[in-house]
Amino acid sequence: MKKIILLLCSILLLSAPITSNAFSLSTLLGSDKKEAATESNPIVGLLTEQLGISTEQAAGGAGALLALAGNSLSGSEQSELNSKIPGLESLTSSIPTGMSSMVGNMDSVNTVFSALGLDSSMVTKFAPLILKYLTSQDTSTGLIDSLGKLWG
Repeated sequence: MKKIILLLCSILLLSAPITSNAFSLSTLLGSDKKEAATESNPIVGLLTEQLGISTEQAAGGAGALLALAGNSLSGSEQSELNSKIPGLESLTSSIPTGMSSMVGNMDSVNTVFSALGLDSSMVTKFAPLILKYLTSQDTSTGLIDSLGKLWG
């Protein structure tokens, strides 16, 4: 009797319709929200509009430059940068998988750009646009100067 009940329950579960709105791993992990936050990020919008690149390329490239900044700036400059860039974490987490921990110099930023399908010369187009955005947010000249030197 137990086998019959178990068999009937299994059949019912397996025959239940599965809709496209079923839980997905990305939904459970919140990546849908992260994608939406990245797409609505003003820096991503500026880069995609000005450079004609994809949202993924804009977010990953900006993320690489900002990760380098986070690894290189003083504590007070890091704090200011964090307060000026909405969704900074979503940008830095847009770096291709396995590459975020290696961003420690401009060569590694160029490697990330290459992995995103961007020529390394695009770094020289990203940096001024990010600096322009930060200037519009009343960022201190000290931080702007530090980032300009870092991203040179």
